[in-house]
Amino acid sequence: MELKEILSNFKNKEILVIGDIMLDKYTVGTVKRISPEAPVPVLNVEKEYFRAGGAGNVALNVSNLSPENKIHFFSFLGNDIWAEKLEGILNLNNLSCYFEKTEYDTIIKERIMGRSSGPEQHIIRIDREENSKKIFQSKLEKLSEIAEKSDIIIVSDYAKGTITSELMKVLEPYKSKIVIDPKPTNKNFEEIYKNSYIITPSRAEAFVMAGTDDVDEAGKILREKLNSNILITLGKKGMKLFAVDGESEYIETIPEDSFEETGAGDTAISALALALSSKKDSIPDILNAAKLGNYAAGITIKKIGAYAPNFNELEDKINNLYKNE
Repeated sequence: MELKEILSNFKNKEILVIGDIMLDKYTVGTVKRISPEAPVPVLNVEKEYFRAGGAGNVALNVSNLSPENKIHFFSFLGNDIWAEKLEGILNLNNLSCYFEKTEYDTIIKERIMGRSSGPEQHIIRIDREENSKKIFQSKLEKLSEIAEKSDIIIVSDYAKGTITSELMKVLEPYKSKIVIDPKPTNKNFEEIYKNSYIITPSRAEAFVMAGTDDVDEAGKILREKLNSNILITLGKKGMKLFAVDGESEYIETIPEDSFEETGAGDTAISALALALSSKKDSIPDILNAAKLGNYAAGITIKKIGAYAPNFNELEDKINNLYKNE
């Protein structure tokens, strides 16, 4: 079975991840009353925990899905205690991290979650961030060296300043092996993303980037405008590929009961990129990679928070799905 063979080729690869990292903080507790000071719930805090978010979560997903690979991660951190927390999380995995420190604080996304009965639910999210253009200085030569020898390059753009025209000029010779998770709020997205191998916008992102609210029209516009394969993710409805050669294909997904979709896109692009790192010569190669991305994301959405599934979980899922083949 093709997907099992692709999974077996996840190993012994060299992967480069570049993008905006952030720290996800979770504050969790119970809600038993409404505040007398304002009509808001009172949270009795029980625990706090931290996870790597943004491109950091992509790097962790790649690491978990391919524990024997060489994985390199480039990003920016502030010079603060939150940067130390992030480095501690990432150092627990088989990642080679190359961080440049900036004068800006590390980006933090705090999710306040509570329950009165049943599962925890989001109450509010608090963002601490300062979006600003960031330029790699001391790491550029190393970045170019690793990009050249990498089997695939993942660009995880959250429009927080890491993914710039200057950066992509350094990566220009390697665009035929670049997979981009885009963010249309990046003002230079057309210049930055053009000529990449594949770009994976969500339906909403594709509509903004293309200026239309029709999936087929958006895919065709972006394919022509960006001269790239376009894979539009449609949530529970699967994905649709608009290949650079003009073909279009719909990829079904398996309906899953989801607890939360945080991080599902990070998981999908990680599995997709790993599959393409072995073979990306034809439309069937992209379709198989997209299926694996869908299946991997189906594991993530069953968890609370940005969960990074491991290789064994994905392998078990594929084996169960195709056990009669």
